[in-house]
Amino acid sequence: MKFFIFIASALLLTSCNLETKETSKITESEKEIAKDLIQGAFDDLWSGMDSTKILTYHTNDFVILENGEVWDNNRIKKFMRVKSADKNRAKRINMMDYISIEKYGSSMQIAYHNKAEFYKQDSLVFTCGWLESALAVKTPVGWRLKMMHSTRKK
Repeated sequence: MKFFIFIASALLLTSCNLETKETSKITESEKEIAKDLIQGAFDDLWSGMDSTKILTYHTNDFVILENGEVWDNNRIKKFMRVKSADKNRAKRINMMDYISIEKYGSSMQIAYHNKAEFYKQDSLVFTCGWLESALAVKTPVGWRLKMMHSTRKK
């Protein structure tokens, strides 16, 4: 029993001493890059349904955790094919309200509210809102989204 308490105490002390990576100084330019990345992804991909632009915004191994489901770039392409085939689909307008943008070395953590308005024939059909977060990473070709998490608001 004493040995178990000793091991547990040692593990606790070790975990308390682990260094956490502190945020890096983020510039206004980098904040704008993060906002442009999020807005562009939603405008080109989720509104425009343009699958040719996926790698403009996402890494090859991108995933989004969407209301309990895991979507990758291939699943997004399939979704886009189905939606693009619907000639009566609503036009989507995306609006973001950023909560925080923090930089950690060569990655950025972005938290935001996402509101979308859906129009048919210039009439508002419905609105929807999400609380979302994203991880952007710096790649040789620029900043890309590696992961997102999306929870629909009630």
